[in-house]
Amino acid sequence: MKKSILVLTLIAVSFSLFAQKKQPLKKSTPVAKTSASKFGALAVDRSNGYYYGYAFDFPTRAAAEKKAVDECIQKGGNCSVVLTYSGAGCAAYRTIDGSVGTAFGWGVAKTKEEADAIATAECLKRSGGNPASNFVWSCNSANTGTLKEIYNASAEIEAPVTIGSQIWMNKNLNVSNFRNGEPVFYASNQKEWEKASVEKIPAYCYLNFDSANEKTFGKLYNYYAVVDPRGLAPKGWHVPSKAEFEEMISALGGAQAAGVKMRATTGWDTKDQYNFVYGNGNNSSGLNLLFNGSASGDEYGGGKSFLYSARIPIWWSRTPKNEDFAWYLDFNKYSEPRITDYSKTTGCAVRIVKD
Repeated sequence: MKKSILVLTLIAVSFSLFAQKKQPLKKSTPVAKTSASKFGALAVDRSNGYYYGYAFDFPTRAAAEKKAVDECIQKGGNCSVVLTYSGAGCAAYRTIDGSVGTAFGWGVAKTKEEADAIATAECLKRSGGNPASNFVWSCNSANTGTLKEIYNASAEIEAPVTIGSQIWMNKNLNVSNFRNGEPVFYASNQKEWEKASVEKIPAYCYLNFDSANEKTFGKLYNYYAVVDPRGLAPKGWHVPSKAEFEEMISALGGAQAAGVKMRATTGWDTKDQYNFVYGNGNNSSGLNLLFNGSASGDEYGGGKSFLYSARIPIWWSRTPKNEDFAWYLDFNKYSEPRITDYSKTTGCAVRIVKD
């Protein structure tokens, strides 16, 4: 029979979907200590964050994840694991009051307080500044090995983030139809991409023409798709202008300060086309920009040649420079964000902003 080392008890739970209140949970005194590594997990309903389940001090990852999901499902949620860790440490979960919207965040660290600071910051990225008042936590035993974060789904959560007076989506656009329902042309290989670009056909492809990259990086679009009058972004959103990118960078403290805030915490130690290594960010903005790369475009513009394949992370603006070139966001060799131009035939990621 498994012995429970810690028991999580909610002090008060409201059963209203729009006003659930969570209070700090009490830890019981461990009845035994062991040097064997133990596992903890958190599962939530990603659609709203209202339902959640915890597990801690389990002998295997699979057992911890199953317990967290089962507990979350028992509360009524459509649940999946969002955090798994092993070793001596704590996990924390924060949400805002449902009456003002839904936002949530989690974190893992050596202490409850450190984990809670991470969870609070993650929640506030998505809440528009609304207080992350609902709080629960749990900890593995003190001597169960070195703390290791095994899985963290923060980057997978689609949620708007507030930067200054703007609201941005935290993931790349991943639509295959225009707003009116008509399909965007899918270029499945380099030849199809070049043909669409020369003929100025709105098109998308996947990074490296591999659909396996869709889940992480979304789709890459040519400029003709970005500005098509049928609308690439969902209703209520749009592809940003050059000026809106500049406003966002300014709100993050200017180019020298903004880069590390915009970049995700992993993946940026990869060399780009020019052998630059930008360095991982801290993602404090919540934008979670990934090193997604681009599809090859016409270096000279006008659909004349496709000699250049840009291995650089870039995002389209809707602002043209001239007949063949348009403005986009990328990073310079100093790891600073900048707005520069390239051929409209290039396949770039798209990050949308709220109307």
